[in-house]
Amino acid sequence: MASLRSFIRAVRSGKTIADERVAIRKESAKIRTSFRDPHLDEEHRRKNIQKLLYLYILGEPTYFGQVECLKLLASPLFTNKRLGYLASMLILDENQEILTLLTNSLDNDLKSSNQYITGLALCTLGNIASSELAKDLYTNVESLLNANSHYLRKKAAIVAAKLVKKEPDLSEVFIDKVPVLLKDKSHGVLLSALKLVKEIFLNDETSHDVLRGQVPQILTHLRFLSTTGYSPEYDVKGVPDPFLYVSLLETLRLLLQGDENNPNLESLNDLLTQICSRLENSKGPAHAVLYEAVQTIFAVNSDSSLRVLGVNILSKFLSLKDNNTKYVALNALLNVINYEPLAVQRHRTMIVGCLKDGDISIRRRALELSFAIMNPQNIRMLTKELIKFLSGSDDELKPYITTQLSLACYKYSPSLEWTFDTLIQMLEISGGYFSDDIISSILALVMQNKNTNLTKNAVVHLIKASQVSYTEFGLALVTIWCLGEYGDLALGRTYTNISSETETISEGSEVDLLDKFLNLSTSDDASRRGKVRLYALTAALKLSVRFKGAREVERLRRMIESSKEDINLEIQIRAIEYMEIFGEPGTIKKGLLERMPPPPPKEHEGISLFEQTSSTQRGVLTTSATKDGTNTGNLLLDLLDDEPSDPQQQQQKPEEPSQKTESSTLDILSDIFGDQSIKPTENTSANTIMDILGSSKSENEGESAKIEAFNDGNVSIGFNPEKIGAGEALITCVVKNETSLSIVEEISVLCAVTKHQKLELSPISSSMLRGKEAATLKIKITGKEGAKIKMRIKIGYKIGGDKLQKQFDFAGISDRM
Repeated sequence: MASLRSFIRAVRSGKTIADERVAIRKESAKIRTSFRDPHLDEEHRRKNIQKLLYLYILGEPTYFGQVECLKLLASPLFTNKRLGYLASMLILDENQEILTLLTNSLDNDLKSSNQYITGLALCTLGNIASSELAKDLYTNVESLLNANSHYLRKKAAIVAAKLVKKEPDLSEVFIDKVPVLLKDKSHGVLLSALKLVKEIFLNDETSHDVLRGQVPQILTHLRFLSTTGYSPEYDVKGVPDPFLYVSLLETLRLLLQGDENNPNLESLNDLLTQICSRLENSKGPAHAVLYEAVQTIFAVNSDSSLRVLGVNILSKFLSLKDNNTKYVALNALLNVINYEPLAVQRHRTMIVGCLKDGDISIRRRALELSFAIMNPQNIRMLTKELIKFLSGSDDELKPYITTQLSLACYKYSPSLEWTFDTLIQMLEISGGYFSDDIISSILALVMQNKNTNLTKNAVVHLIKASQVSYTEFGLALVTIWCLGEYGDLALGRTYTNISSETETISEGSEVDLLDKFLNLSTSDDASRRGKVRLYALTAALKLSVRFKGAREVERLRRMIESSKEDINLEIQIRAIEYMEIFGEPGTIKKGLLERMPPPPPKEHEGISLFEQTSSTQRGVLTTSATKDGTNTGNLLLDLLDDEPSDPQQQQQKPEEPSQKTESSTLDILSDIFGDQSIKPTENTSANTIMDILGSSKSENEGESAKIEAFNDGNVSIGFNPEKIGAGEALITCVVKNETSLSIVEEISVLCAVTKHQKLELSPISSSMLRGKEAATLKIKITGKEGAKIKMRIKIGYKIGGDKLQKQFDFAGISDRM
C-alpha cells in the first residue's frame, strides 16, 4: 500500500483539476476497499486514517471511515490513539449518532494511568462533547480535577467549562471545585479555572453570589502579577504572563459588572491604577493588558479620575503605527464616550487625524467617533475637517457623512447663516449622495427661516454653486425648489463667478438656469433625472406669476409646453396639467402659486455606519400575503437577510405617482397641490379649497387602522389588534391606497416574526386598490406567553408603471401575548 507521502505527491503532480480528481477518486476507492478487509492490521489502518485526514482537508467525503477511527482508539499504542482521536475530532461531530460508540473509549482512556492518553481523551471530549456525552462522562472529569498532575488539572478544568456550556445543570457539580482550583500556583491551571468560572457565571444565575465570593482570591493573583519582577518562565517582552493578566481582568469585569456595592471595588480600582501606571510606557503584549484594564475601568464602578486615565491610555494607542491597536482604541473610545465625553473631547485632534489613515476600517471608525464627539463648541472645527474628508472620501461613506453632518448642523448650529453655507457646500461637493429625507429637511429649514435677507443670500449662493456643480442631484433639487419659491427675491443681487467676473441675477439668468436643469441630465438614474425635470416644471410655473417681464414669462410657458410630448409619462401629464393652470386668470394663479408655508419642525434620527441586525429581528416566516395565497419562499431570503432594512430608504418619500388628466382645473389641482396650503381668493370658495386640498374625505373610502405603522404617500399599512393574550395574538393588517387617483396593483405583503414565535398569514383580500380603497389580511402569532410582538414587514406594489418594494420593522403594539 502506498504511503501518505506518495498520495500527496500524486495529487500535487496533477496538471489539471481533472487529473487531481482522478488521483483522489482512485485512492479513495482503495481506502474503502481496504476498510472492508476483516483482517486489516493496525499499521495499514493507521496509514488509511492518515490518508482519510488528507481527504478531509481536501473537502472530500470521509464518512465511510468513521468506524475505523473508533477501532484505532482500541490500540494500546499512544501514536495510534493520537491519530484516532484527531480523526474523531475532525470527522465526527456532536450531532452524529455514531458518537455514542465513542463513549466507552473515552471512559477507558480518561481512567488511564498514562497522563498523555488521558489528555488526548480530555481534548476530544472538550471538542465534540454533546449533552449526552457530558452527562455520561462528567464524573470522570470531576475526578481528574483532583489529579496530582498540573497537566491533567488544567485540561480537566477546560473540559469542565465546555461541559457546563453544553449542559448548564452540571454547573452545580463543578462549582465546588472552583475555590481549590483558584488557589493553584500553576498559571495553566489558573487560566483553566478562570475559564470555568466564566462559563458557570454565564450559564447559572444562582451561582453569582458564590462566584463573587472568590473575587478576593482573584485579586490576590492579579496583585501578585502586577508586583512580580522578571520571570523567565512566563515573561513576554517584560510583561509577566499577559495571558493570565488578561483572563484575570476579564473575569473580574464579568463578576463585578453591575455590582456597585461590592466591598472589593476599591481594591480593584487601586490595582487598575497600579497596572496602568506600570505598563503605560510598555509595548507589545502590554497593550493587550492595558486595553483589558481600560475595559474593566469602564465596566465597574470606577471613579472619574480612573476613567480619565483610561481615556488617555486609549488616546496614546491612536499615536501608534500598528493599525490593529488604532482600530481597537477607536472602537473602545466609541463605547466609553458616554461615560467621559469631556476626556474624549480633549483628544479630538488625534481622532480627526485618523481620518487620513490609509486603512479604510480605521477611517470608518474615526469618522463615527468624530460625529460622536461633536458639540456646539467644536462644530466649526470638526465640520471643516469633515468637509475636507468628504471631498476625497470613498463613495460608500458619502451617504453616511452627508446625513450625519446635516443632522449635526441642525443640532449644534452656531448660526443659521453658517448652517446654510455648510449645507450648500456639502451639496456642491456630494449632492448626489443626499437622501430624500435630508433634502426635504433642508428645504424645510429654508421655509422656516424668517430672515428675508438670509434667504436671499442662500438663493444667491445656490445659484452660484449651480453654475459649476449643476450635475449634483441634491444641489439641483434644492436650487430649483428655491428658485421657484424665492427666485424673485434674488433679482438684482450679484455674485462672483468661476472666472472672477461679477454677474447680476436677472429674470433671464434664472430662466436660463432652469432651462439648463430641464434639458441636461443630472444623473444616469432615470428616476432622478425625471425628478429634476418635474421640479424644474413646478419652478417654472411658480416663477410665471412672479416675473414681470413678458419675454421671460413666455419662455417659461414654452418651457412647460415643450414637455407635453416628453417620453416620460409623468412629466408629460404634469406639463399638461401645468398648462391648464397657466391659462387660468391671474387672480386664481396667484392664490394657487403663493409661497409654501413653513412645515412644523421634524426630528430626524442618525444612521449607523456599522449596521447590524439583532437576533430578535430575525424570525420565522410562513407565507406571503398575495391574492392567490401562494407561497413565495424565495422572497423570504430577502426579508430575513442579515442586512437590516435601510432606514433612509424607509423614510424617503417617493415621487408623486402619475395621474390621469381631468377636464376640470380643480380636479387637476387636487393632485398637484394636495399637500400645499392654498389661500382662497375671491373666485374660490372655502368648500372648493377644501376639495382641492383633499381635506374632506368620505367616510366610506376604506377601512382605517388603529395603529399606523407605515406610510410612504402611496400606500399605508396599519394594524388592528383583535385578540392578544395567553401566548397568542390575532391582528388585522390594513393596506390602504393613500392616493386620490392612482391605482396600486400587484400588492404583496411579506411578514416575519422573531425566531421564538410562529406566524400564520392569510391571503390579502385584494391585490389591486383604487383611490382610497383598503385591503385586509389576518395575522396570527403564537409564542411564549408575555412575549413582545415584533414584526418585519415587506410590501411590494406597482403604481404608475413603477414596481416598488419597501421594508420596515414594527413593534408598536404595547400589549404582550
